[in-house]
Amino acid sequence: MQQADEGGAGARRILVVDDSATQRLLLSAHLKGWGFEVSEAANGDEALEALRSDLPDLVLTDWMMPGLDGPGLCRAIRSLPGDAYIYILLLTSRTGSSAVSDGLASGADDFLMKPVNPVELKARLASGTRVVAMERRLLQQKRETEAALSELQKLYRAFEADLAAAAALQRAQLPPAHAEVNGCEIGTFCRFAGHVGGDHVGFFPIGEDAIGLFSIDVSGHGVAASLLAIRLAQYFAPRDPENNIALTRWPDGTLGARPPREVLAELNERCHTSLEHDIYFTMAYAIVELESGRVELCQAGHSPAAILSPDGTVRFCEAGGGPPVGLFDGAQFESGELKLHPGERLILYSDGIVEAQAAGHPERMLGAEGFRALLRPLGEEPVTALLPRLSAAIEDYAGENGLDDDVSALVFELRGAAAAEMTGEPGTRRQRHTAPQRTASEQEQAPLQSAGRR
Repeated sequence: MQQADEGGAGARRILVVDDSATQRLLLSAHLKGWGFEVSEAANGDEALEALRSDLPDLVLTDWMMPGLDGPGLCRAIRSLPGDAYIYILLLTSRTGSSAVSDGLASGADDFLMKPVNPVELKARLASGTRVVAMERRLLQQKRETEAALSELQKLYRAFEADLAAAAALQRAQLPPAHAEVNGCEIGTFCRFAGHVGGDHVGFFPIGEDAIGLFSIDVSGHGVAASLLAIRLAQYFAPRDPENNIALTRWPDGTLGARPPREVLAELNERCHTSLEHDIYFTMAYAIVELESGRVELCQAGHSPAAILSPDGTVRFCEAGGGPPVGLFDGAQFESGELKLHPGERLILYSDGIVEAQAAGHPERMLGAEGFRALLRPLGEEPVTALLPRLSAAIEDYAGENGLDDDVSALVFELRGAAAAEMTGEPGTRRQRHTAPQRTASEQEQAPLQSAGRR
């Protein structure tokens, strides 16, 4: 079926339907004189057949005709497939409000009494032409909108596929949820607010006597944050020690650890000079000496590390700090020290935990004390269960509103030979003497000393 003109300005094709040849001749003469392109039909059935192959812009039809009458033709036109609009002007000698009501109810747009006044007919057709032009413009806009929407949907599906691939790539970079390294136990979890996120945690062995631990929280969310998080994690790749930014090769050929403050200073320099946008990150990086339990730590704008004792005592380490990494050139960072005792767990985590909003009270955040309260019952939990239980507790706190920020954490516990050496148990590589154990309250109140610059 040929569609009616969609431009509006060319809405000049009209079909005249009347069983009187004389009436058709008179009407057609006027219409052609006014610039219309006219076609004719002797009754409603003939008109409907013509409409099935070629749609005019307007139809001028008599009411009373043999077979399909004017109102029947109106109803048939309105039921035709397609979305092009045809303006219908119904002619009749019937008078009274019921005639007008019946005609309009059948689908006619306008109503004109017979005998037809040419001046009035011309005015009615001018009005109809304007309506058709408007309808054609709206139809064109609708089709353009639908085409644009279809393209957007294609782009969205492609974006979703790319985002899923990015999410799979990022998750492949994450460490396992549980691992044993050099006789120590490590647990990790990372939950993104979207498909991808800016949080990352990880660890790597430093020879046989130390382990490096890190927690990264890139500003913002989404793809840009996730790309930087992946890039940063690759600087600490455990399977590529030669290119690990935290390691250095000593003259005797062995690999050793660079001080945390130096590592963060180099990251700051690399990110500040290579990134052209305002993305920065906070980070906690720690080196744990397995024989002594000594921890050297640098926390660049990051949430303070937590130490969880078996009795549920929680203390936070404020030692070792600096500004977020990549925020400005020439930033200075300090290293601090703490000591892990047997059974204690070191926990590095992103601020998505302490900034979790309470269910039903978005103005109230979990905060450090709330985090402490969640950790206390977990003092004797095995590492394999500690973080899953902590994650569930945080989600319960947030409730149905959920978490609107990435959330990640890493927990480290000295075990095996390392813990045995600290307690002086026999059968270890070297017997070590430790200071008497402090009480829970003493542990919680004891200050953690800063190592400062070395």
